[in-house]
Amino acid sequence: MLKSALRSIKDDFSRALFYWLTFVLTSMFMFLFFNLSYSDMVGVTFINNRNDMATFTTVLVIGICMIVIFFANDFYVKKKSKELAVRLVCGGTYLQIALYLLFQTGILFLLAIPFGIALAFLCIPIINYVLTIFLNSQSQLYIQWNAILSTTIIILFEIFWCTFLNLGYAYRSSIKTLMTDEKTNISFSIPFPFKMSLKVKQRIYMIMFIGPLILFYFNGNDPKSILFFSIVGMIGLYGCIDDVVIPVLNYLIRDKYANQHIKVAYLGFLRNDILMMKKNIILLIVSAILLLAILISSLNQPMEEMLAIISFIVINILLSLAVMFKLSTEIVSRKKIFHSIERIGYMHQDQKKIIKKEVLSLYSFIGCVSLFYILNIFGALYIHHLLNIYLLMCMIVSFVVPLLLCGIASQVYYQRLIFREDL
Repeated sequence: MLKSALRSIKDDFSRALFYWLTFVLTSMFMFLFFNLSYSDMVGVTFINNRNDMATFTTVLVIGICMIVIFFANDFYVKKKSKELAVRLVCGGTYLQIALYLLFQTGILFLLAIPFGIALAFLCIPIINYVLTIFLNSQSQLYIQWNAILSTTIIILFEIFWCTFLNLGYAYRSSIKTLMTDEKTNISFSIPFPFKMSLKVKQRIYMIMFIGPLILFYFNGNDPKSILFFSIVGMIGLYGCIDDVVIPVLNYLIRDKYANQHIKVAYLGFLRNDILMMKKNIILLIVSAILLLAILISSLNQPMEEMLAIISFIVINILLSLAVMFKLSTEIVSRKKIFHSIERIGYMHQDQKKIIKKEVLSLYSFIGCVSLFYILNIFGALYIHHLLNIYLLMCMIVSFVVPLLLCGIASQVYYQRLIFREDL
């Protein structure tokens, strides 16, 4: 079983590398968080703790780390559905499949933890420098050895739970479903208590999305107001995607660009991507806004402020990875579609243009919508003299760069998946 797991990792090295990288990053970030939150200046203990806000921040980041591991696991395992089906056909038991998957994740985990913790050790002097120079703190971050134990326990729990879910996926799926990699899409829409026209719904959602941006400037120093207005805005955004963005894309596909085959193709893929990604977009923006509210609440408390800043940076990186994994899981099923459109006249050069434009448009949409909200909140914080311009620029860069890198990685993986026969 161990040899089979090692062989599978070698055969699917690119996916295994991304999965391993997820373990490295999450272990590094969680180790840093536990060192910060367990420090005497913050005092998180989870039992009879004396700092509710820091505890909430730590739990939030741990939850995001676990969500990203779930996305990475989905990205890594769903491609193996045919392999699992073959093992079942050849007489393999579900217990053997569980051990097979557990060995793979366990090997990657054991290789990742030392790298993650080593990277965290390298980050600690940088954190101490920021605390001293930018936050004017005399406090310093020191290694909390129980942070290693906490990090290891949480990721081991995550591995066990992912293996359990993978086994459940194989158990409830027929061999035919595993071979064809069929998917079930669950959609959700915001209900209205009475019927109204599409134009009225569009106006309501646009007002809900844009209206809070104005109110931020009047209540930018109140975390509760920021959270409340943001919730209203995200409900509006969710409705705008269904009733504004998708109808616009439908219009472009059916009417405006009907005779331009490349635009029709990539806009069709983009429409599907946006519908698939809308929960990820909402989560990305909400998490950033929530941490900005926590940052406002922790001003003049350097260690807690540092915890909130690192949380903001970390969650942006992890949720950008989650977007990449979600898209990568979706495009696994598109190889047959590209083979089909090749038969009707789309050459390889056309297909490369479609992929490039689709990925660029998707990440541009995610980045622009997110920054549209976050930059206005930053502007309100700057006007109220809550954050200085250098810290704001650093946080903007930490939001943009992970999305940019994940977009590049998505395009490279997309093209390799479509045009390389051995993938």
